[in-house]
Amino acid sequence: MTVEKAVNKQYVISNEYCSVVIGKQGAQLNSLVKNGTEYLWQGNPDYWAGQAPVCFPIVGVLPEGRSTAFGKPCNMKRHGVARINPFEPCEQLKNSITFVQNSTEETKKEFPFDYQLKIKYTLNGSTVTNEYIITNMGNERLPFAIGGHPAFNCPLAENECFEDYTVTFDSAVSQPCLRPDHSTGLVDTEKKYDVMQGGSILHLRHQLFEENDALIFYDCKPKSATLSGPSGRGVKIEFQDMNNLLIWSAVGKAPFVALEPWTGISSCTDEDGIFEHKRGITVLEPNETVSFKYKITLI
Repeated sequence: MTVEKAVNKQYVISNEYCSVVIGKQGAQLNSLVKNGTEYLWQGNPDYWAGQAPVCFPIVGVLPEGRSTAFGKPCNMKRHGVARINPFEPCEQLKNSITFVQNSTEETKKEFPFDYQLKIKYTLNGSTVTNEYIITNMGNERLPFAIGGHPAFNCPLAENECFEDYTVTFDSAVSQPCLRPDHSTGLVDTEKKYDVMQGGSILHLRHQLFEENDALIFYDCKPKSATLSGPSGRGVKIEFQDMNNLLIWSAVGKAPFVALEPWTGISSCTDEDGIFEHKRGITVLEPNETVSFKYKITLI
């Protein structure tokens, strides 16, 4: 098991099974390779230039990018400030690396709170544990949501197509999902989409994401979901610490699917615009720390 620093501001964790590359920019996953196969979407602006951004202190959007949090204005673009501000590596062990971002004058222009966000990646076998550790560094309450946004190549093998793949939950999904509006990113909670029909298997098709945006499995009772295709290759997401799972692909028949464990969801049309009233918001007291984990297993 090794952790290596690369010259292009990327860090590598590897073992006999897998190689994991994490970029210093945004402290996000850049590569997940097993047996010579790249599982992680490599980014393509024709579809979506991202790969696996970490969403903090919002997941999704604020109404017109604006809100107030405990009376203070917040003005943030989609998915918040963490992904577009610097991280630094702060701990390297044989099978893990941890990055840290502290609030700055730049982050406080958009999110006026003092925080520390650590992102730790640990590789065991073919499983990468993603851990988010948030500390309130200020003297007032800190509201936030956090989530992962990893996208995976789909298909993963030659002679397969997107529609060959399924996402299988570990138990039946008993309630309809929500969906954000393509243009605004807001969620109309009056509109429900029963794509699972009480089952546990979602058959992927591009048209599912052309018609509407992501599938939001809100207050999701299953706690793992597996993307798999005919070759047997796939990805399992375990999200015991997260309340919600999103499944998304970009319009234009994008050759990837994102499996996104979130503590909250995008702003909803029935909310009052006050940040701390949003669904799924965690509020930390001064000097309080909390952590959330989810796992990615390459199959």
